[in-house]
Amino acid sequence: MMADGLAATMVIALGVNLFFICEQQLQHQYQVSQQKLAVIRLGKEVSDLYAIKKEQVSLSRKGLVANATAQKVSVYYKDNCLWQVTR
Repeated sequence: MMADGLAATMVIALGVNLFFICEQQLQHQYQVSQQKLAVIRLGKEVSDLYAIKKEQVSLSRKGLVANATAQKVSVYYKDNCLWQVTR
């Protein structure tokens, strides 16, 4: 009888731990997807500005720096290229 209770407690504890691990992973995936979305939106915005002005354009927001030229659109964070599209 005591072993059944101990086994049930272990199964419940394992289930709770797995739930919190999955929740943390989902939060991390959400943060990564939000960052990717911000990068792509900034790239789109800078490319739209380039289409209007027809000259090199640079925008920065929240540490992200986006540049658009006739050849490429790129977004950097601390000198690390996160996104780039070339012709």
